[in-house]
Amino acid sequence: MPVVSISLTDKNLTVLDKIRKDLGLAGRSEAVRVCLRSAEAEAKERDAISGEVEGVMIVIHRAEDGTDIDESRHDFQEIIRTQVHSHLKNGKCLDVFIVRGLGEKVKTMLVEFQKDEGLEYIKFLQS
Repeated sequence: MPVVSISLTDKNLTVLDKIRKDLGLAGRSEAVRVCLRSAEAEAKERDAISGEVEGVMIVIHRAEDGTDIDESRHDFQEIIRTQVHSHLKNGKCLDVFIVRGLGEKVKTMLVEFQKDEGLEYIKFLQS
């Protein structure tokens, strides 16, 4: 198996070690492979979005990171039909977006949100 060197932040390592421990994996390499399989499955789901689509996008973020999502939301206002915002415990917020539009625009929104490191969770469920 090839060896690949990567740079990770302290937070990345903490998360990787937690995944390794929680799943009972032998080491970090195995944890990275599990994460890659999960990312691959998400990419396949995202790639399957096409044509006119409708669904729900769920986002969880820290309350102090809300301004970034507000700015991003304006870029996609033509496909957002409804947004619900709720304050959660521990200084977090939940945003639920009902979206309808061309699959390419929905994918772009999903990818842009996924790039935002302030978002802790994002998932699109197509109806």
